[in-house]
Amino acid sequence: MTITKDTRISEIIKEDKQSIDAIASLAKVLEKLKNPMLRKLMASRVTMAEAAKMGGVQVTDMARVLKPLGFDFVERDTLVEEEAKDKPEWLMALKDADINNFDVRQMLATDNDPLKEIMKKFKEVEIGKVLCIINTFVPTPLVRLFEKDNALCYTETISPNEFHTYFLKQGKKKTVVEDSKKSKIFTESAEVFSQNKLKYPNEKLIEVDVRHLEMPGPMETILNALAKLPDGKALFVHHKRIPIYLLDELGDKGFQIHIFHLAENEVKLLIEKIE
Repeated sequence: MTITKDTRISEIIKEDKQSIDAIASLAKVLEKLKNPMLRKLMASRVTMAEAAKMGGVQVTDMARVLKPLGFDFVERDTLVEEEAKDKPEWLMALKDADINNFDVRQMLATDNDPLKEIMKKFKEVEIGKVLCIINTFVPTPLVRLFEKDNALCYTETISPNEFHTYFLKQGKKKTVVEDSKKSKIFTESAEVFSQNKLKYPNEKLIEVDVRHLEMPGPMETILNALAKLPDGKALFVHHKRIPIYLLDELGDKGFQIHIFHLAENEVKLLIEKIE
């Protein structure tokens, strides 16, 4: 398999599970990949370059330990031209006026969650036109979210630190298909949230506060707590924002999430296991 510094760790693991031990051998912080829960939820978000930075090592170190497993490391720039040939016809046919660009890099740099603004802008896009999100990484959860809304998606690599993800808005699907994931994440009023929380007395409620942590601290703390969550108990989380990337995955991993947005920087989550 050919890999670059922008290859997701999940793609490498999918190709060869021995890569988990190979990567983990480079630094203690990378041993987190051995935790199944952390691996499932974080590997798809992290590239080779990002993993190397987390571990305090070089990308070439990762390439070195992966080479014996059959991974061929090449520089990203040599592949960009090839990717350009794969642009979908619907994108090639669009005019510049049909594409609405939204650059979220500054919002992320100042620790602001752009999801609300992205959803608002996509709602305003006319059917047959495109919203282009300009970001420093591929927004995989956002792609999944819009694909559920029948949008066509394509990501173009501009540089290792700039990605343009295009979302073509289409009409709603005429066939009604039950989406089980919709029933697993709920945004609730104070009253409904309290009623759900009351199902778990204090001895059955594990409480964590991640408001003081910097990224990726909140996600790691929540995942570690869920990995140890006993049957019959629920996790009560104090957060500063709705963790959309985490929720997108948890809704498909045997958890049900209740959300109460108390204030601008105050969100409560109740996460419970389901069958």
